[in-house]
Amino acid sequence: MLILPKHERQIDCGILAINQTTNSEWAIATSCGQNVTVCDRNLSPKYEYQLPDEISCLAISPKGDLLAAIMANGNHLAIVTAENQLVYEQKLPNPPVKHYLYNENGFQDCWFDADGLRFWCMKLIESDQVEIQIRDTNSWQIQRKFLLKDPFGGSTFSFQPHPENQILALWAAAGQDGQQVYWLYDDGIKIHAVEVACLADTTPPVFHPAGSEFLVLDDSERELSRFSFPDCNLLGQCKWPWPDSDDGFGYCICYLSDNRILINTNEGIMYQIDLEKMEISDELILSGHEPRSCKELYPTLTDLKEQLCGDLDCFYRFDSDRIFSVHSQRPSQKPDSKQKTLVIFGGKELFGSLAKVQQSAPYSKLFIQSLGIS
Repeated sequence: MLILPKHERQIDCGILAINQTTNSEWAIATSCGQNVTVCDRNLSPKYEYQLPDEISCLAISPKGDLLAAIMANGNHLAIVTAENQLVYEQKLPNPPVKHYLYNENGFQDCWFDADGLRFWCMKLIESDQVEIQIRDTNSWQIQRKFLLKDPFGGSTFSFQPHPENQILALWAAAGQDGQQVYWLYDDGIKIHAVEVACLADTTPPVFHPAGSEFLVLDDSERELSRFSFPDCNLLGQCKWPWPDSDDGFGYCICYLSDNRILINTNEGIMYQIDLEKMEISDELILSGHEPRSCKELYPTLTDLKEQLCGDLDCFYRFDSDRIFSVHSQRPSQKPDSKQKTLVIFGGKELFGSLAKVQQSAPYSKLFIQSLGIS
């Protein structure tokens, strides 16, 4: 299937935050070192400013009026407005840590919940625990916190929100030592954390937009599993159909309909998967970014197999019927080039019938009931 881009823009930096809230003016924050550019939903630049330290993580508030930044390799947390006014900051009393080293006592990820009332943040403690914090968005002071033991030691952690805005998935990843997923829930008094036994050594979950199910990859990147939420019943598995290929499923997954998803591969190809049959049904080709010979895309590398590769780095579901993708400019004239092409594509020709999230949050309620909380 060939599809045309709807919007396209070239940048010279990286993507650090994407706002999937449809009523927000802000959409995407890009960063080069300390410089941040915030774009609207058509990829047009809206705000440009400079932060005091090199950025490692960004989060955009639901209304797009606030930007949270973790800087100095985890030693500096700051909240700024779109007009670059500082409203809160916290600098940890740690010695400086070089950007390529692991900071065992720094902030690592942050997230604004969908109603804008809570700001989730996490901070490592001596590389063997992570402190999950909830701050209110008026004083920015910690309201509740929870200490979780690092299951591997030296893990990196990230938040993955459930669509009903009641539950967060927490992903702990320690490379070859393993991965583990936890469900987090804040009842207003304390934070609950539940280890998900069936999600050991998997990618973080990608939730259906209604919150009724999710998808994960195993650590071999050759098997995609579909689970119900919150009871985690296995609904089906799709195995990589070319065992002799060096390629495999990638981490980017987007529900196109209730029974069809889009997934990338490690070599930058996009496939549609039929969720009822749990098999690849079609390849998706984005015009202007067609797959090419790996030798053409990587002319300086040797011993490459004769196979097709794409320039796709990643993609994200963006609004109800659009996808935002990031592409490297290959072959590049400079080996260390950071030039990227941003693309928005999708629409009715790609998306189908897709159940929407319910305000009553039925799936989160089932999970909360399992905790014994009324």
